Amino acid sequence: MGENEKKEFHFINEQIKKKPFYRRKWFTQGAAAIALALIFGVAAGVMFAIVQPWASNQFGKPDEPTQIVMVQEETHTQETETGQTEQKADDEKETAKGRKKNSKETDAIEEYRMHYDQMKNVVDSAENSLVKIKSYVAKMDWFSESYENVTETSGLVFRVDSNWLYILTSSRFIKSAQQITVTFPGGEVADAAVRRQDTVTELAILEIPIKSIKESTIQSISAISIKGISSVEKGEPVIAVGSPMGYTDSINYGMITSITECEDVDGEYRVIATDMAASDTSYGFLLNLDGNMVGIVAQKFKQTGAADTLTALGISDISYLLEMLAAGRSLPYTGVVGKSVSADVAEHFSVPYGIYVKKVNTDSPAMYAGIQAADVITEINGESVGSMSEYEDILRKYQEGDTLKIKVRRKSIGGYADVEMKLVMGAR
Repeated sequence: MGENEKKEFHFINEQIKKKPFYRRKWFTQGAAAIALALIFGVAAGVMFAIVQPWASNQFGKPDEPTQIVMVQEETHTQETETGQTEQKADDEKETAKGRKKNSKETDAIEEYRMHYDQMKNVVDSAENSLVKIKSYVAKMDWFSESYENVTETSGLVFRVDSNWLYILTSSRFIKSAQQITVTFPGGEVADAAVRRQDTVTELAILEIPIKSIKESTIQSISAISIKGISSVEKGEPVIAVGSPMGYTDSINYGMITSITECEDVDGEYRVIATDMAASDTSYGFLLNLDGNMVGIVAQKFKQTGAADTLTALGISDISYLLEMLAAGRSLPYTGVVGKSVSADVAEHFSVPYGIYVKKVNTDSPAMYAGIQAADVITEINGESVGSMSEYEDILRKYQEGDTLKIKVRRKSIGGYADVEMKLVMGAR
């Protein structure tokens, strides 16, 4: 072999062979196992045959199980019948009680349904008196392009005579309007004009010539009955129609939560507050369950800090104002915001009896006459004044341009001093 060739070395050279099978040995072991099994079986059988008779005699047979029979106690027939009668009476009593309960629940539901049916009937009747009002105002945008601004609200047919149809609405929605249209329940549309409006209460009367309205439309209109505020009380249900939700042809149901007095220019009004939600564009009319109008929605008179709920002026406090507006006449104006000083208050706080001046409007007849806040008005042209209602009644006797002699008591260092001044009646 060459030098580079490798030699193979085998350190272990072993070959594993299978274990040989010895058939004779396997046969001998199997035969032995079978023989032992037979011997054991025979021995066991012999032992059982010998021991079994002895065991039976020694221990005896097991006792038969005893069956217990329950004997039902007999009851007297009379007691059974009595129990059944009492049970039947109790069942009938429970049934009657259940029927009575169901009857009460049914009556409550029916009463609830009748209550809302009644309110719905009131709303349906009022529909013939309500109208939709649109006011059109021409405006200019930032790009000097003209456009028409349209405002919608509701109105109420206030009066119809041989020549004119008068509609009550709010002056807030018709300010600076170049055109006003009224849509009647039947769908007819007519042009309207402002007859008179009041800036204090924000009420306005529109007028439409009768000849411009179809006869069928006039015949379908029905006027709403007007009732004084004394016909309603706190806690009573009321219905708002018109635009109480801020859009036309809406309704709402609610309850009167308070009736308070509110002072304003040259007058004092009773304000009805409700629990009905309201918005800045809410307007409409309050009706009682008899369908009579008891108030006109006027959100201006909502108390400061109060919830945003529907507020209305009591109709009886503004009936004279509405008549003056419908007649096209101006209202007397002095510019005094006052509060009644009753005899009890005057005695308790040592304040003169009369009208306590809370505020005087700028550029008003009262300001030019020299009336100041905290003055107490006691006389007008020789007539004593003790309340705002008396103050209003006296002013209604005079017209714009009339001169009134006003007597006030003004607080000074030594107490209250009498001051007289002349006031020239204005108009609003």
